[in-house]
Amino acid sequence: MRSFLFSVRRDSPLAHLHVLTKLLLVLLLSVVIVRFIRTDNPDPLGATMLLALAVLLLALSGAMRWVFRSYLLVLFPALLGMALTWVIFNPDPGSGVLWRIPVYDGRIALGFSLRLGIFLVFAIVWYVVRKEVFWGLVGGLALAAIVTRLVGNPSITLARFDFFHPLAIIVSQRNLVVAVTKAIGYGAMIFVSLLLVMTSRDIEMTGAMRQLRIPYVAIFFLSTMLRSLSMALTDYTTIRQAQIARGVSLRKKNSLQLIADLAYIAVPLTATMLRRSNEVGDAVLLRGFSMQTRNPTEFHEVHPFGWVDGVVLGVCALFVILVLVFRLNFTQWAGVLL
Repeated sequence: MRSFLFSVRRDSPLAHLHVLTKLLLVLLLSVVIVRFIRTDNPDPLGATMLLALAVLLLALSGAMRWVFRSYLLVLFPALLGMALTWVIFNPDPGSGVLWRIPVYDGRIALGFSLRLGIFLVFAIVWYVVRKEVFWGLVGGLALAAIVTRLVGNPSITLARFDFFHPLAIIVSQRNLVVAVTKAIGYGAMIFVSLLLVMTSRDIEMTGAMRQLRIPYVAIFFLSTMLRSLSMALTDYTTIRQAQIARGVSLRKKNSLQLIADLAYIAVPLTATMLRRSNEVGDAVLLRGFSMQTRNPTEFHEVHPFGWVDGVVLGVCALFVILVLVFRLNFTQWAGVLL
């Protein structure tokens, strides 16, 4: 079955749930995840359990392979960077410091050194030859570190003055636990959100709005918008494949050229969306649609609430009560010392 961003299996567990149940499921699990990643009382085991649950449900829905190809290769470096950023900018000694890395001694020196010269020369030459910035910076840092490790780092200091206070990267057990918990928690929140958009159909949203007695005009507007999102994704894929067939991605590109490619896609995509909006408007008028229609004839799919929806919501509500009211912490409950 075609969903917002994917095609979900008919026999998957989430395909049998009501879309409002899935929406409440995502909201309740997100609230629990926010509780698990609190700085004063983190729960890495609980966050890991919710991440595993979201990944399992996506795998049962048949969407995990598509998610891996589209998101995981970007998600893992982003979460790793988030964890490292927390460790660097939140020096919490906790019960004991594992490493203490001095970064800044509180004084600024103006001058020139061999390490700085090697770095600047390598980065500039790399950009002139290869038209790349990132690997020029990485290579310059690596080459400067190797050369100065072997021959030293002679420097000339022109001036020196005090500024701010000394800074150091403090890596402690407490700091690492909080950083890893936050990275796992945000990853779980992303996957939980994907459960809704990758396993729900626009027709289910239309039926749910009809069950909630939302006015017909609002339902028509929202359902048309949701259907347009799916069509826009299809149009994007078509335009991208057409560009690849014409050799757009055959040559190596830098960051500015990649941004230009996105602009090249945006122009035909916008034109296609405007054309589709005109076509939808003409089709609606030809079928006699009117905002003043009192008893419109609709053909929509309404998925009734079942006992499975009640069980899922009941379990989620119980889980939220245990975590928020009774302050359940799976890590402490399992006897892991933080």
